[in-house]
Amino acid sequence: MYTLGGELVAQRLANQGVKTLYTLCGGHIMGIYDGCLNNNISVIDFRHEQAVAHAADAYARLTRNIGVAAVTAGPGVTDAVTAVANAYQA
Repeated sequence: MYTLGGELVAQRLANQGVKTLYTLCGGHIMGIYDGCLNNNISVIDFRHEQAVAHAADAYARLTRNIGVAAVTAGPGVTDAVTAVANAYQA
C-alpha cells in the first residue's frame, strides 16, 4: 500500500499541531485537501490568494500557532507574494 503526497503533507501539518489550512481551491493542491479531511484539519476557502496568506499570517500572530496558507501554481503563488513578504517581515 502507498500513501499519496497530499496525505503526507497533511500528516506532517497535523504532527506540527496545525488545525486550520487557509486556501483558495486549485487543482494542483486538491490532494492536500483530502489529506486535511483525513487528519482533522479544517480547510477554509477564500476568493483571492492574497487574502489566504493574510489570513494565515493573522492567525499566526493572534494565536502564536502555525498559520498555513496553500495556493495553487502560477498566478496563485504570485497573488500571495505580498502577504507572504508581509508575514516574513513580522
